[in-house]
Amino acid sequence: MNILNGKDSYEHMEIPEELHLRINDIIISDRKKKTERKVIFMLKRSLATAAAFLAVFTAGLNVSPAFAETASELPIIGTLAKVLTIRSYHTDEGDFRIDMEVPAIISSDTSAESTEEFTNAVNAEIQHLIDEYTASAKEEFEEYKKAFFATGGTESEWDNRQMDIIVDYEIKYQKAPILSLELITAKGWVAASEERHYYNLDLDSGMEIKLSDLLGEDWIALCNKEIDKQISERIASDPGLSFYGYGDNDLTGEKFSTIDETTDYYINADGNAVIVFPEYSIAPGYMGIQEFVIELP
Repeated sequence: MNILNGKDSYEHMEIPEELHLRINDIIISDRKKKTERKVIFMLKRSLATAAAFLAVFTAGLNVSPAFAETASELPIIGTLAKVLTIRSYHTDEGDFRIDMEVPAIISSDTSAESTEEFTNAVNAEIQHLIDEYTASAKEEFEEYKKAFFATGGTESEWDNRQMDIIVDYEIKYQKAPILSLELITAKGWVAASEERHYYNLDLDSGMEIKLSDLLGEDWIALCNKEIDKQISERIASDPGLSFYGYGDNDLTGEKFSTIDETTDYYINADGNAVIVFPEYSIAPGYMGIQEFVIELP
């Protein structure tokens, strides 16, 4: 097996019958690090769900003066909305260390009703994604713990290890009526993994912004040419870098060929599109997440 093909090794890893080696306890050390991953954008939640979410937020403002004061001081995205941290949660819960900064987009008093409905739906989807991610991470760790002891692991070997579950966010671009928001979800235990979810929004029209909206009808060809060029330049400037199918290496993985409508991206501070590829998608795992800036034509 090629030692650089870490994804395949991890996905097919089995806990050995004899625990001759301890499983490394790799934990994410910097919980606050603003790192840069996958858009899951679904606006299919019912307005009832969105309204319920907003009601919970409103209740938080009413019962907590400190919360309301903090919310009032946060920066406004033009005249349309504020991005608020509606939940800041840091705790140890048995097998889990949880560190959450949960965002929400809140319409201002001058926003149209349609804008409020749109942002409420986005907020509901963000909360749904976080809930599912947290539940899945806990289930995964519980299964690992059960298997650990079932295969002969001892309490001393377990050593009270925990899983870190992290949620954070970053505003990548904000200029009315455009907002580009990154949601980060991460977990750390036997191995560390991170996901990024992007929300590129036109708050005025209540629509998701597509790459074609930014780059024109030839957006696929434009991005493919620029990404191929940048990969070649990176390899030429640093021989330690590796991408599947590029250079003189024997890596197991599919060479980059094209982007499509599902490709992740965000808008950076300069207003340009930044294409984002998750770990293992176009390069081995040690290369991490890969980004490519595509300047607007």
